[in-house]
Amino acid sequence: MREPAGATYFGERGRDGERPFDPGVYTGAEIGRTAGAGFEAAAGRLGVGPADVLEAIDRLEHNVKQLERQLEALKKKSARSKLDDLVEQARDVKGVRVVAARLSDVDRETMRELADVLRQKLGSGVIVLGSAEEGKVALVAAVTKDLVPKLHAGKMVQSLARLVGGSGGGRPDLAEAGGKNPEKLNELLAAVPAIIDKML
Repeated sequence: MREPAGATYFGERGRDGERPFDPGVYTGAEIGRTAGAGFEAAAGRLGVGPADVLEAIDRLEHNVKQLERQLEALKKKSARSKLDDLVEQARDVKGVRVVAARLSDVDRETMRELADVLRQKLGSGVIVLGSAEEGKVALVAAVTKDLVPKLHAGKMVQSLARLVGGSGGGRPDLAEAGGKNPEKLNELLAAVPAIIDKML
């Protein structure tokens, strides 16, 4: 058999007298000892016996998910506590009450829920909520049913989304959009009354 050109070979003890690397030399027993050492180390960190490591990890995962749910609930509660202030700060545009606000630490689902609550509190009006997280903009626009013949949330959010380099759309009473220029979110929210004024 012809040997590959440029190949280098060592004796049984290798270049430095150590056993050369050979995948076949590492037996299942050696691998098992390594894995066992890893389990013992994990058990020490978790404060359990090696046999209970997997169960302890399952408990940790459950606790983390539970804490995440509690955190989301607290964020929603915090956001809801500010809704009355937003209603009081609503602007009047040709007889239509308008709430345009920036929210923090809320996802789009929560924004939709808050927009629904605001619609109920306003009775009649328009809501535009925006948030900027991780370099992206999320928008939710809602219109109470009595104003739908005159105002369309989908068309409204399309116009607004262009201001933050995005796009969107939706139903006449509820629409969503996204954008990629979070630094322009405040400018967008300030433009809400003027856009509604043009639509009326």
